[in-house]
Parts: sequence; structure tokens; C-alpha cells
Amino acid sequence: MIVDLDMRSWTRTEELGNELAAAVRRVGAGRWLRPDAGPEALMSARRAVDAGLLCGFESSLVRGSISEAQMLAAAKESNGRLFLARAIDPLAAGASALLQSARVESARKDGFCAIWMDPALQGFNPTDTRAMRIFDRAEAQQLPVLLGWSGPQAASARLEFSRPYLLDEVARTFPRLSLVIAGFAAPFHAETVTLLAKHDRVFATTAGVAARPWELLQTLQACRDFAVEHKVLFASGFPFDTPARAIEALYSVNAMMAMTSLPHIARSALREIVERDSISLLGLGTPPDSIDRDAMHELASPQPLRISGESQ
Repeated sequence: MIVDLDMRSWTRTEELGNELAAAVRRVGAGRWLRPDAGPEALMSARRAVDAGLLCGFESSLVRGSISEAQMLAAAKESNGRLFLARAIDPLAAGASALLQSARVESARKDGFCAIWMDPALQGFNPTDTRAMRIFDRAEAQQLPVLLGWSGPQAASARLEFSRPYLLDEVARTFPRLSLVIAGFAAPFHAETVTLLAKHDRVFATTAGVAARPWELLQTLQACRDFAVEHKVLFASGFPFDTPARAIEALYSVNAMMAMTSLPHIARSALREIVERDSISLLGLGTPPDSIDRDAMHELASPQPLRISGESQ
């Protein structure tokens, strides 16, 4: 079972808000690539995995919002292979009402089974009373909370609120709540690994980190040293990377250590990360059947991001 725990889709970059959209375009221009987050690109990307978690986006700070109708349509077309995480901005009006309906809707095949928040892009301290109210209700409804964003940051994002140590009080207060930190909260990897070792229900994903080989190697080495490899969940951070490329990056992480005496990451540990059943682990729902495919063929021919202006 291969599950991509961090995917997003939008039709216009401006849905993220003008400031963040400009940051996304700037990063894409610097690499001569434009991340394609459209429905067709999403469908192509998820062929490399058995299931995916499609995360929403909502931020009054950067004035961005991804349509939930678009997410529901993508989930419906996936035949049960896309699960949904509702984006909730704890500082926005009506945040509690959105959370209250999330678990009810998740009873439907196309409903929401998790929530997503980002302290930096939404501008809140995780211990803010309004945020703690969301965490409290999420624990009561057994909804895992995904935290973080694997793409470029907007200039107005509150980086001080993205420090993982701020989640320590949250994890202590709500020990039954599953917290999933995207991309090890880069650049604060050490704090994230410490949290993984300290709290039973805190996890981290590879979203974004898989695209940076040296950073990925150092982070996985730290996880091995703290014996928390079993709490690392696979995610690509689509559309900023594809699942196929992220999987290939994980399996290739030892390449730069070839011909050296430095410690390597065991192949079995890498496979466990890639094939971990995050759906069952987090209680997102019923995992779909694994896709019968030639994995080596899938990884050898990933669908590339299109160059800006290039036709399909």
C-alpha cells in the first residue's frame, strides 16, 4: 500500500491568494517549470500510488481558498482512492462550524476525514485559544490534523509560528489527537524529530523534503538515531513534486554515500516509509485495494512537470 499523504489541486494559482501565487510562479520560473495542479495532472500523478490525501487550502492572512467542490469532484472520480482533508483557518469566522460537519460528511464516500491547518500561512500560534478549540474538537471527533505547507512561503507568513516546539503543548493537552507535520516543518527538522520521539501520536511526512536529497538524508539519519523511522509517512507535496519522483528520491537517498564509510539508511526502512498504510494508521477510512502494476515501470517513466508554455 502506497499512500501520498499531501496532495493539492487547483485550476488557477490565484486561488492561493495573490501573494502566495506570485511566490509559486517565481519558484516555477526559476526552475523553468510551472507546477501543474490541474485535475488531469492530479489524475496522472496519483497513478503511482494506491491512495492519496487531497488537502484543501484556506487562509484569511494571504486571502487564499481552494474550492471544496473541486476537491469533492476529484474524490468522486478517484473511485475511493482520494481521501479529503478540509482546510480550516482557526482565525476565520465559522471555523468551528466547519469542523463540526467534517466527521459527519466523512461518512460519505466523498467526505472529509481529516483537517489541514498551517500556523505560518494562517498566522496563528498553535496554542492560541481559537486554535486549541479546533484541536479539542478534532480529538473528540477522531480527526487527524495535518500541519504545514510544502510549497514556497509568502512574505507575510508568520515563520515564528511554524516552530514545531509550539506543538508540544498541543500534543500534551490532546494525547489522543494525531498530528501530522508536513515536511518535518523544514527548516526545523531537529525540533520535529524530538517531537516524534516524545509523543505517540505525532508524525511527520516527507513532503517537500524528498526533493532535497542532502536534507532528506540528514533527516532520515536523525530519525534512525532517535528510533522514530516508523513515524515517517510518505508524501510528495504534489504539485511541487510528483509521487513517482518522491518515491525514486527516497530509494536513491543512499547514492551520495556510495564509496564512503558514512552510515546508510537501510533499504528495508526506506521501503517501510514508502509502503506505510497511513490510511489505517491515522484512521482516515477504509484503505482501497492495492493497485496491480509494475512498480519499476511506474518509477522509470514518471509524468514530468510541464515546462512553462509547453503544450500537452
